[in-house]
Amino acid sequence: MKSGFKRLLGVATVAAGLAFAGAASAIPIDITFNFVPTQFPTANTGDVTTATFITAGAPDVVTAIAAGHNNIGLVSGTNISITDPTPVTLGSVFTKSFTTALGTFTETLTVTLVTPGPTSLGIAAVGTITSTNALFNATQVFYSAAYTQNGGPGAVINASYNNSTTPPGVPEPATAALVGLGLLGLGLIRRRKQS
Repeated sequence: MKSGFKRLLGVATVAAGLAFAGAASAIPIDITFNFVPTQFPTANTGDVTTATFITAGAPDVVTAIAAGHNNIGLVSGTNISITDPTPVTLGSVFTKSFTTALGTFTETLTVTLVTPGPTSLGIAAVGTITSTNALFNATQVFYSAAYTQNGGPGAVINASYNNSTTPPGVPEPATAALVGLGLLGLGLIRRRKQS
C-alpha cells in the first residue's frame, strides 16, 4: 500500500512539474500587421464623424506583416473576423479573431481614443490577445482604425486597420541603441570640451 501511494505521489509530482514547466515556457505573442476591408464599411448614422457603429466591410484581410514581428505564423491574405458592426465610441468593447497554423487568436479590445476629423474618424483600442495554443501567453495588444469619408456624409467610407503587440511609440531595439550611442557620443564630446 505504501509503495502504491509513493508511486502515485511520484506520478503526481512529475505531472505537476510538467504542467509548471509548460506554463513557464509559454511565450508572449509578437505580431504587428495591417488589414483592410474588401467591401466599403457603412456608418450607422451615414457619417463617420457621428457614428456609434461602423460595419466591418467584411471580409477583412491581412495586407502587410511587419518583419521580425510574427511569431504566430500569420500570412498575408488571412481573413480577420471583427465584431460587425464595430462600436466606435469611447469605452466600447469588441472582438477580433483569426486563425493561423499555430492556432486561433482572439482579441478583446476596448476603445480608448476617438479622434473625429472633418471627414474622418480615428479609433485606438487596447486589449488582450489570447490563443488556443498553450505555447503562447495572453499578451497586451494595440489596435487602431482610420475611417475616411472624403465626399462627406453618405459618401463611400474607406478604412484601414493596424494591430500590434508592440505599444505605440516604443522604438525598435536598433533605434534605441543608435539613440543611446548618439547620447553617449554627445556626452563624451561635452566632457572633452570641459577638460
